Amino acid sequence: MSQLNKKISLNRVKTPFVYSLNKTIRGMTIRAICLITGRVKIVRNNLHGERFEKILLVRTTPRMGNSILSTPAIFLFRRNFPHARIDFVGPSVTKVLFKNLPINHYFNITHRFPNSLWDNLALLNKIRSVGYDLAVDVSCSQSAMGSFIVGFSGARLRVGAQGKWDHWFNVTIPRPAETNKYRVLPAFLSAMGIETQPIFPLLLLSPSEKENGRRRIETLVAGSGVPVVGVFVGGRKAKAKRWSLANFLQLITALRAQEIKVIVFFGPGEKRLMRFFSQLLGKDIPFVFELSIIAFASMVSNCSLFIACDSGPMHLACAVGVRTIAIFQNSDFKRWGPPADLAQIAYEPGGISAEKVFKISLGELYCNSQSSDNS
Repeated sequence: MSQLNKKISLNRVKTPFVYSLNKTIRGMTIRAICLITGRVKIVRNNLHGERFEKILLVRTTPRMGNSILSTPAIFLFRRNFPHARIDFVGPSVTKVLFKNLPINHYFNITHRFPNSLWDNLALLNKIRSVGYDLAVDVSCSQSAMGSFIVGFSGARLRVGAQGKWDHWFNVTIPRPAETNKYRVLPAFLSAMGIETQPIFPLLLLSPSEKENGRRRIETLVAGSGVPVVGVFVGGRKAKAKRWSLANFLQLITALRAQEIKVIVFFGPGEKRLMRFFSQLLGKDIPFVFELSIIAFASMVSNCSLFIACDSGPMHLACAVGVRTIAIFQNSDFKRWGPPADLAQIAYEPGGISAEKVFKISLGELYCNSQSSDNS
């Protein structure tokens, strides 16, 4: 038991110093620019009745999940302005995931200092050369970098939520009462004067991408047409979002005891845990460590059920239409949790047990099988 506890201590890692330093430097730089430039004049408080030919949507966070949560803005703007040029500014990690979405161009944002200083100045030059009619920070939050890009985009109308970083917007929108990240964006765009409808984050995979994922899944489980449960064992350690490794082990073992096909997914932050799981689970359970995010998404899209902590892959699974069990360690599931249409939230004060998640998993698999039989 002491050996297991020693290995499980790998789960407790502090926030990387470089990440914290980059975030601090970005914040200080943008605060300094705020003091130098001052606040721009507000020209209006909505966009009702406007026609746009060139639109820039901005979501600069480096987190994959946050970028995925911004996808409803793309579909809603495309629906309202079907003939407009619509471009997106986001992190490089999601560029390939957005390639099948209805946008014209994807601009990469750089976050790591000092490269971010020169790269983002070059990015602004490219953006300003387009001559956008409209630029929108679609974070619906207090995004310093998003405010900066929108503010200096050169767009005629520069839109964002009222708040700490609204210095450079000339159209400021009151932040909606809705706080859930899956529902707030349509509410925000409605307040802007854009015609909206209920829509959740969505990623589109090509038929060939989905087929490649299906073949890899079938190779891993040595069969076709059988329910497959994907389990992602990651989560942000610094935010205490990762379930304990002991719980993951217990859950996977319980699922396998029921002869359920399980595939364990690892991201770059969990690569060193593969040996740990291999030693304790054996070699009969397939592991996936896939650096290609599109290949990762294609495999996840072919799972019958996906189990993950609050993380980027949790949001990705929901966005590709896979029924998901979303494990939350903290009570912020009301803010970050997927709706019941997409996932079942697994949360209990003090931490939910592996036994409880196992029972939820069986219930979801039973419902899936019943739905398949009825169809």
